Amino acid sequence: MAAIFVQADSSQAEARVVFLLANDEQALKDIDERDYHALTASWFFGGTEEDYSKKVLGYEHPIRFAGKTLRHAGHLGAGKGRAATELNTQARKYHVPITISQPAAEQALRIFHARQPRIQQVFQAGVVESLKKNRTLIAPIPWGFDVDFGGRRVFFERWGDELFRQAFSYLPQRSISDNTKAAGVRIMDTIEDIRIIMESHDALLFSFDERYLDSYCPIIKREMERPINFSNCSLPRRMLKIPCEIEIGYNYQELSKFKQPTPTQASETRLEVPITKEMRFFPDSVYGDTKLEKLIAESEEWKQIRREGYEG
Repeated sequence: MAAIFVQADSSQAEARVVFLLANDEQALKDIDERDYHALTASWFFGGTEEDYSKKVLGYEHPIRFAGKTLRHAGHLGAGKGRAATELNTQARKYHVPITISQPAAEQALRIFHARQPRIQQVFQAGVVESLKKNRTLIAPIPWGFDVDFGGRRVFFERWGDELFRQAFSYLPQRSISDNTKAAGVRIMDTIEDIRIIMESHDALLFSFDERYLDSYCPIIKREMERPINFSNCSLPRRMLKIPCEIEIGYNYQELSKFKQPTPTQASETRLEVPITKEMRFFPDSVYGDTKLEKLIAESEEWKQIRREGYEG
């Protein structure tokens, strides 16, 4: 039998950690029920979640890509310059036909923080208060480690925006990185003949004989979804379980979603639509920076921000 690649990918992992640290239970519920990046894009650029949803369209719309990138910038306390640079850089990297200016990025960030104020008021404010005590942040503990505290980092940067940017990213990124590595250790201990080909922050890539798909994939999913313990981190919270998606393929370029078959479906194929098709961008979807700025300026969210005078 042939060897097959299996990738275990934590679903929107850092966003879930940020929502937990922000005590935003509604966002944690919504992220499981909606295309959250498409929803965010609709706040910035108008339209509806369905207009940009990957599940509806079957591919990554450039506007959804912009919403996802700007949301990530908002989570980490980016200003307009950094947010615009990040979006434009990522767009060039992945050949997405979209650009944004600093004024348009600033408008998007103001909309974002008005819609989800707990990101600034609870999560980011909590991180700053922790830094004031001893410039130290303590991360949560991944499943299976008999320790009192997670990873610890002392920040020596000068007090200001750059220090805060690094601090805002530490807890979400360290949480997910530790969780992925710990899951890899547990999986290797449980399945002796499995090979980890690559670890990429929130995902693990394995290779093994395809005959073992139905027995190995549930173990991989179970270990990736073990709850993370936030009880003793710098911002104490409840346990958090992050869903894991399994993808398989005979080469790394074309992975497809895997579904555990029922006994009556055992002989049927488990390969769905290839990711390469889902990640296709259409150049005629948007027409550059002017289009983006016009979309933001005309969105109902931005008009409400201007009426209410929200400063962010």
